[in-house]
Amino acid sequence: MVIDASVFMALLYQDEPGHIISRTWFGVALTSGQILSSPVIMLAEVAAAISRSKSDSARAGQFVQLLANGDLISLYPVTFGLAERAAEIAADYKIRGCDAVYVALAEQLGEELVTLDNEQLSRGTDVVTTRRP
Repeated sequence: MVIDASVFMALLYQDEPGHIISRTWFGVALTSGQILSSPVIMLAEVAAAISRSKSDSARAGQFVQLLANGDLISLYPVTFGLAERAAEIAADYKIRGCDAVYVALAEQLGEELVTLDNEQLSRGTDVVTTRRP
């Protein structure tokens, strides 16, 4: 499964919408051996979200290192081909640029996209299977 940054943020913080359902889903996914993937842009998205919403750049750096050096989520590079497909998806389905990269990666891997983002859920479903945690 491809996991969006919105789900990761909900895992980290109790005050985030979808926290409980994301934590429960994540635990089941890990226990069942599910492989979780994300584009490497997740690092910047998580860092920005933590720094902006929590005003904690030190913690942002810690979680970026956890993602970058850990084995919880496999991070995929944004190749030129993936970026081109994401651009097509963004234009055709009116999905924000970075969100389209997650959709394109799910399509490339033949996986579903797990997200809390309503736009990805509603518009991304024209390309891949999308679902909430």
